Amino acid sequence: MTSPDEDQTLEINAYAVAYRLLGDRPSARAVSGIAAERVRQAGGLARPDWLYLLVEFTLDQMVGPSALPTGDPAVDQHSGLRVALRRRLERAAPDERVAGSLVHLAGYPVDFVADIVHRTPEQTEQLAGLLAPPPGIAYRDLGDPELTGRAEADRRQQRRRRGPHWTTVAAVALIIAVVIAATQITGPRPTLGPPLEENGVSAEGWAPDPGDE
Repeated sequence: MTSPDEDQTLEINAYAVAYRLLGDRPSARAVSGIAAERVRQAGGLARPDWLYLLVEFTLDQMVGPSALPTGDPAVDQHSGLRVALRRRLERAAPDERVAGSLVHLAGYPVDFVADIVHRTPEQTEQLAGLLAPPPGIAYRDLGDPELTGRAEADRRQQRRRRGPHWTTVAAVALIIAVVIAATQITGPRPTLGPPLEENGVSAEGWAPDPGDE
């Protein structure tokens, strides 16, 4: 029987890859659950190659003719990119698939992945190059927004678009009321004399610098 920590480790890693390629929570959860169960049946975290197997089992469900579809293009702005990534994976060798997915989709360092695929860091970087993002593209944006923090950033942006909070509006209204009330107050006003100039110093306290002339 596996522990809750082992279950969580397996499913989190599988989900990170699955969601970035599918863009759909229910589908990604189903894929990660199946991949995690296959690894558990194969020996779980006791196997030194568990992470390699987990990525293989995850990708098996998303690459090929019988693969699950990506999310709805009308809702998912990254749908086209997800499809392109899956096509690259379909044409790749197993080590390229695993290295590319672990480095670019799961975010593991190249040195760590090199031990997983039994290659040098330089060779691993070449293998992972299959999924290297184009300029200006961040694969972090392909992750589940609730896990990457993007959802909260999107909510803050939407609140800003909806307009200021009611407390801000109330504070501004109060300031305006105070200013208007102050302008209604009448009384003797001071009489100002002409500007003073003494020793070349004006009333503002500024004297021209000889170097400015």
